[in-house]
Amino acid sequence: MKRTFYIAGVQFRPENEIAQVIKQIHIGDVLVLTPEPTNSFDPNAVKIEYNVDNIFLGYVPKKYSSEVAGMLEIEAPITCTVDEVNPLAKTYEMIKVTVQVPIDNFENEGDRK
Repeated sequence: MKRTFYIAGVQFRPENEIAQVIKQIHIGDVLVLTPEPTNSFDPNAVKIEYNVDNIFLGYVPKKYSSEVAGMLEIEAPITCTVDEVNPLAKTYEMIKVTVQVPIDNFENEGDRK
């Protein structure tokens, strides 16, 4: 599984926190994914945090949240990596990430055949 997207809800986070993160975050940084099953808008919500200062950035978009929440629930080796940081973009397009679960060697070999 591999999904690339802009972090949802960044525009609703405190401006000073987002400004701080934009100055510190780099392409390749790994962010923290945390399920939020009590979220009233999406029971599959997954928070995305910048792990240096535990700053809550936003969410996995609802389009992918059930898939990502499911991977977290089964403790799959899922990662969230920063692909793009654009401080000049609209807030909801400032941070682009990729969430993925590595494909094991067996599946890779099967794809080549």
